[in-house]
Amino acid sequence: MTAIISFFISLFLIALMLAVKYFNISLFRHKMIEKLVEKNDEHLVRIAGKTKHIASKIHFQNARRFSLIILNFLKENMIALKRHFDSKQPKFFLKPQTQKTQGKHSVSFFLKNISEYRNSLRK
Repeated sequence: MTAIISFFISLFLIALMLAVKYFNISLFRHKMIEKLVEKNDEHLVRIAGKTKHIASKIHFQNARRFSLIILNFLKENMIALKRHFDSKQPKFFLKPQTQKTQGKHSVSFFLKNISEYRNSLRK
């Protein structure tokens, strides 16, 4: 019973908050935008003109070349980073894992690998 009462109270409060938020923002937003446009109309026209001028100078081929340069740079750095982390790994992870078990001594093989791993961490 308490859960149902708290659910309806919270539902009512959420609906009330959404209604208040909607009406406050809609009244505030229109006045704020109107004042902003009145004050900064000249600046907005100038900024739009400069943006159009800059955009007209950017050609598709130049943008493609620029994006390829950026992608090539990122690829080279990713490869260098991968090589850096690969060289920092212990030898235990880099050597091929071969099983040289003799008979039923698979537990000794497992313990041997654990001891090699510990030794590689110490180095």
